[in-house]
Order: sequence, then C-alpha cells, then structure tokens
Amino acid sequence: MRSLDYHNVKIERFKNSNRIILKGEITNESGKSYSTVAVRVMLFVKNIITVNEVFLINDLPNGATKAFERHIYDLLPGQSFENITRYELFTENCY
Repeated sequence: MRSLDYHNVKIERFKNSNRIILKGEITNESGKSYSTVAVRVMLFVKNIITVNEVFLINDLPNGATKAFERHIYDLLPGQSFENITRYELFTENCY
C-alpha cells in the first residue's frame, strides 16, 4: 500500500489576480522510490467542483519530503479565490 502524505497544504491568491497557488509538501514513506507521482486536486465552491486537475511531482525517493507548488488558472467565470470553500488532494498514481 502506498504511504504518501500531504502536509502544510495552503491555497493562496497569486498577488492581486484571480489565479490561485496550491503549496504544500509530500512525504514518501511507502518503501519505494518514485520517479513521478500524479496528484489530483479538486477545489470546491460550496459542493460544486470548480477545479479538477492532475499535476505531477517528479523524483520522490523513499523517505523523502518534497515541497510542491502548483499554479491554478481554471476558476469558472464569475468565481474568485474567496468563493472556494474546501479542497481535496490525493495521489492518483505513482510511477
């Protein structure tokens, strides 16, 4: 079973724009090193998914913690950073 944990995850507004930055750390305690980890992030406005995308984290050795940062541009028209009510972040696959 994979043991990839996410820590210190923050969603922030990028400067004075409507863009969002997702920041955090991933720790690999799986017993196996991965060259690529596919991570799915979903952002919600109330109970509606407004962002649903996958990003990659490269080179994650066993026992390592690695910082990540992802810029998100895909908010729906009329939505802003303040409308986000929750997020989900999970490992989709490892290679």
